[in-house]
Amino acid sequence: MPRTAASAPYPTRGVVLRSRPLGEKDRVMTILSPERGKFAAVARGARGPKSNLAPVSQAFTLARFLIVHGRSLDIVTQAQIENAHTHIATDVLKTAWASYLCELCDTVPEHLPDEMLFELLCVALARIDVAAETALAVEMVGRWFEAHFMDLLGHAPTLGRCVACGEKINIAATDTTQRLAFSPVLGGTLCQSCGPRDPQRLSLAVQSLRALRRLERAVEPPALEELALSTAARHDLRQCGIYSIAAF
Repeated sequence: MPRTAASAPYPTRGVVLRSRPLGEKDRVMTILSPERGKFAAVARGARGPKSNLAPVSQAFTLARFLIVHGRSLDIVTQAQIENAHTHIATDVLKTAWASYLCELCDTVPEHLPDEMLFELLCVALARIDVAAETALAVEMVGRWFEAHFMDLLGHAPTLGRCVACGEKINIAATDTTQRLAFSPVLGGTLCQSCGPRDPQRLSLAVQSLRALRRLERAVEPPALEELALSTAARHDLRQCGIYSIAAF
């Protein structure tokens, strides 16, 4: 019988979102690529201490891969690390945030290319890797990612206008103390009349909602001093992100 022609290898850049053991020696990596979206590939022998693919099979690694099509899963034949983000693995907080961002990316459908999502994750992981050893510095990178992730998927919250009736919510620029109703389920701020429409609505400081707007518009994660958030506003921003992602 004639031989089946071997599939041609294809190159791609990608971030390893997660990795799991396969059999005794191999690993299955879930990779996010700008050209191919999210997909799984096997790194044969990657669990061996002397394997060339062992380092690249670790989560958060940005690398260039050479891959061939397999019967059920694609197979990594070569890889060159661009950024291992080594400081993330040595810090519990950084690891937790990087894992969270990769889990968010893992929720998108497979084989759906999204270059903007890939670049967003690359920027966030790089900034977390080099961030100062403070919880707030790392968290602000995470909140920036959350805001852009929701926007990319078409779920950015409506701010400054009532999501229920469309009425503009006017707050003086000098007012930093007023609190507004925010509904993660409905997807944005509510005016006083429409507030009761969501019994589970949050009450957020206007300062935190302004910070969220700045995060959405920022090309890169802004410095803490640029946001000038009080402790209460940081708490509200955290609540806004957690509940909005949960509603999504």
